[in-house]
Amino acid sequence: MEDKILKALDPRGLFNDVQRAPLAPRLDTLAGKTVYIINSWPGDTHGFNQVEEALDAYLREKYEGIQLEYRTRLSYASDDPPLWAEMKERADAFIYFGAPSCSTTACAVTWPARSIERAGIPGLTVIYKYLEQDAMISREREGMCIRLAETEFPCNDISDADLKVLLQDIENALILPLKEEELISGPYTPQQPPRFCAEGTEDELQEFFQNSGLTDGLPVIIPTEERVAEMLKGTSHAPDEVVVRQMAPEGRIVTVEKAAITAVMAGAKPEYMPVILAMIEIMGTDQRHHQTAKSTNAFSFMQVVNGPIRKEIGMNDSVYALGAGNRANAVIGRAHRLALTNLGGSEVGVNLMGVMGNATTYAFAFAENEESSPWESYSVGRGYGADESVLTILTGGWSHCGNYMLKPSLDEFYAAVKTFELLHGVTILLSPMRAKELAEQEGCKTRAEIEEYLWKNISMSIGELKEIGIFQRMIVPDYKSGRHEWDPSFISLPDDAVVPVFPRKQMNVIVVGDPKGSNVVQGWSQCNAHSTSIDKWR
Repeated sequence: MEDKILKALDPRGLFNDVQRAPLAPRLDTLAGKTVYIINSWPGDTHGFNQVEEALDAYLREKYEGIQLEYRTRLSYASDDPPLWAEMKERADAFIYFGAPSCSTTACAVTWPARSIERAGIPGLTVIYKYLEQDAMISREREGMCIRLAETEFPCNDISDADLKVLLQDIENALILPLKEEELISGPYTPQQPPRFCAEGTEDELQEFFQNSGLTDGLPVIIPTEERVAEMLKGTSHAPDEVVVRQMAPEGRIVTVEKAAITAVMAGAKPEYMPVILAMIEIMGTDQRHHQTAKSTNAFSFMQVVNGPIRKEIGMNDSVYALGAGNRANAVIGRAHRLALTNLGGSEVGVNLMGVMGNATTYAFAFAENEESSPWESYSVGRGYGADESVLTILTGGWSHCGNYMLKPSLDEFYAAVKTFELLHGVTILLSPMRAKELAEQEGCKTRAEIEEYLWKNISMSIGELKEIGIFQRMIVPDYKSGRHEWDPSFISLPDDAVVPVFPRKQMNVIVVGDPKGSNVVQGWSQCNAHSTSIDKWR
């Protein structure tokens, strides 16, 4: 009996139209000109120290009267209108240094394309060669051939010969006339993926999907037209309805049908569709995920489900809720990874360059055990109704601590959480027994009270924060930017003043696990929570 021939629908997201723009005209000379040298973020120059020092000497010696203005971005990922306005008024050219990071390199192309070259200021971005493909994706997306100068990583021991070449590349990028491809302007529509990507037997299509980089490394359910049509029964929304136009990490368009293809591949049941659509909505509307989805830090995303849908689709919020064994948890977690890969354009070795990777990027989804919690649900604490089904996605995930920390005071837990590398936020998972103990022993009758209690107790002195670099790298930029997630008074406090480590709004407390189990507590480096209604996708 011959194997049945199947046709697989293409799972990839759709491309947005691109508005192409020419580079700004180059300068005839740098003599007497003001050149802005921009570093991507505070703290250091990411291995470019030697290059910047040599560049400074090289340009000053060669071009009489040149003025070099050094600026450091407070956040490599955020827009910076005051800096762009300053440059438009004062800068004749710019040199933008990236970092050995996917997301930073992408932004070091994005912001020059959007805000500097389009303002008529010529320049270039200096990157590490191993991230060239990542930079090229950003160039294509932005519709501008930002000039690049490249060096090997690390470059703090760059040879004299290679340094000389790099300095000349930087100089030439500022003064050599524009090429034909750098002058192209006007709208451009990229070639879209076909409706069907392949046909063959089940085994042949498995090989195709694996070899094409369209999976998470595990076998998938082949998304045939019939299977996708069945999946679409899980939502009332039309197949061609656009869910998002900027899916992370590369800003692709996702329709309801494309979401259904992802759901089929992940092994979902139709009733999971509203949760998967809500996930795609979040990943396509929160711009922070465009950077974190492809960082060399290998961020992961924690998905937390609240409300009636938890029980409707059989999610696990009890024994082994964060582990294997439950289809809904596993599939919803896996769909996130497949969505980033296929719908958003994430590609290992190109724009997904996590140094070690992260096991929780495979699947990290669970439901809160609302029935066993002494407090209102996590989503109610975020302003939703008790009867609403809600998805929350948090990001971070490279650090974890805890389990059996049996001291009632949680001193061990506080000490462990403070060892997280980037102290921007924390998600605290409490077993029902631990939550009950804290409610009874510490008098925390609401979720807000327990978050306040934990926030105040996870503390350090200002001196300690300075010693580990968090004060300079995070608190000072936060103060200067005006975001004030940390109390602005921290800036002027003495070194012996003891303060909360994390921003108050970045404290997340979730109850999950076996109500008959022991008093377990876990701390996860997960923050920047973004919630949305699942019900609107039914």
